[in-house]
Amino acid sequence: MSLDLRHLRAFSTLGRELHYRRASESLRIAQPALTKTIQQLEEHIGAPLLVRSTRRVELTEAGRVFLNEISNVAAQIDLAVERARKAARGVRGELRIAYTDFAINGLLPHFLREFNTAHPDIYLDLIFMPTIHQHEAILQHHIDIGFLYGVSDQQPISSLTFDENDYVAILPENHHLAGRAQLTLGDLKAEKFVFGTGDSWIIFRKQVFAECRARGFFPDISLEATSSDGIFGLVIAGAGVAIYSSCIGNMPRQGIAIRQLVDMEAKLPITAVWERGNNSEELNIFLRFLRRTRPLISAAS
Repeated sequence: MSLDLRHLRAFSTLGRELHYRRASESLRIAQPALTKTIQQLEEHIGAPLLVRSTRRVELTEAGRVFLNEISNVAAQIDLAVERARKAARGVRGELRIAYTDFAINGLLPHFLREFNTAHPDIYLDLIFMPTIHQHEAILQHHIDIGFLYGVSDQQPISSLTFDENDYVAILPENHHLAGRAQLTLGDLKAEKFVFGTGDSWIIFRKQVFAECRARGFFPDISLEATSSDGIFGLVIAGAGVAIYSSCIGNMPRQGIAIRQLVDMEAKLPITAVWERGNNSEELNIFLRFLRRTRPLISAAS
């Protein structure tokens, strides 16, 4: 007997589920057929891969090694299938693009739409990824290009400023400061604050905290959220005020007031980053389009 994809998928699923009924349901085959497939696989290898009892299924040492080895094979097969399907649809290549909250809520979606129109044969795989992880992902070839918050001078990564936004204050619409057309950061020193937490917000928090300290106070944080939507929801609920990017103007929200912080001259840059030695044809096409349209993007902002 020779091994085929059927044997690998069956064992990979059973090794993950460690339960014959759940594995057979996931594979959409009858349980006796799954049992027979695993028996054929064990006969071919010449060693038991599973220890079975009336209550549970466990991997043997040989089973653990085999499962680990075929995981990469299964992933590669799935990738090959997906690429073949894309080719059948006329897609000649793909580009893996990472983005942050500030990037995807700013000008990036409009740029990607223009690129899709000009190059429908290049599939864009969009991946949310915090700024602090994008450099490593590029160097490990997990992504081709990233749009992160801040500037980048890390070698061997190239960068290009894509977008710039201002700092703004977000307040509940009935807040006593919402009646003012403009605010300073110092105007907020007595307020409770809502901040983002986790990897996605580390760099932003550090910079805002530095701006607050320069004005003689540290923000009194009442609650934290892991996402922009969470921050907006907490502000609307009256948990506090928040500092955010002016890109929020692209996503209107009921229940909040947005006010420019006139004393914060620093900008919030969105930077495109990629590996200098990446000679991917799709990346080069994307970069040429980016450099050509960037002045138009800046004018539109």
